[in-house]
Amino acid sequence: MGVMVLFTVVALIISIIYYRRNRDLRILTWYIASSLMQDISCIYAFPDRDPGHFRAGQMYWTEFAFMLFEFIACTLFILRSIQSRQIRRIVKINALLFFGLLAVDTALTFPNFSRIYTSFVIYYIMPECFFLVIPCHIYFYELFLSKNLRPLKDQPAFWVITGILFLNACDLPLLLTAQLLKISQHFNGAYTLNNILYTILFVLVIRAFLCPPSNTPPLPYGNSTPVSG
Repeated sequence: MGVMVLFTVVALIISIIYYRRNRDLRILTWYIASSLMQDISCIYAFPDRDPGHFRAGQMYWTEFAFMLFEFIACTLFILRSIQSRQIRRIVKINALLFFGLLAVDTALTFPNFSRIYTSFVIYYIMPECFFLVIPCHIYFYELFLSKNLRPLKDQPAFWVITGILFLNACDLPLLLTAQLLKISQHFNGAYTLNNILYTILFVLVIRAFLCPPSNTPPLPYGNSTPVSG
């Protein structure tokens, strides 16, 4: 976790330095900052993991807030990176389905909020991963159909969405495995792989911020033109 926090801090510093270079990446600065706050919350709660105590309780609620912001920030960034209005509509429907499922899960746990602590991964984190993998694949589908003369290594969206896809696609089997290992002593060891995945994500985000600025001005949300194919 220490390595992940280190790269989170480095990514935050670089994102602040290059904040004005690319308007599309600005939301990632806030995303990195919120991730760092979540890390601090987990460190503050350690080693007290009893949901009945304040330290553990604030960790779960902070994680819930971070999950919401993470999904919104990643979805908005992916939407900004897709030019086809038809494809963007699919991404928006995907987001609505996620929030609908989230509302149902929250309504079911409303009478007993302690259930959130015991089923947070299954009912919240895993659906988030699943509904983030879908728009990432949609982005790459459009990317390989479109004609863009700019090299991929100079496209910040390519690096960021690759990181988002890698994180969430690998997290799905990891979280399933972690739940199976929850009753064993190997749970903490397996779940620490999640920190490695976030470290890789922030390395790719740093690479995105170091990309040269595009000569073409960014399009505002909702005013992109369809890709001819």
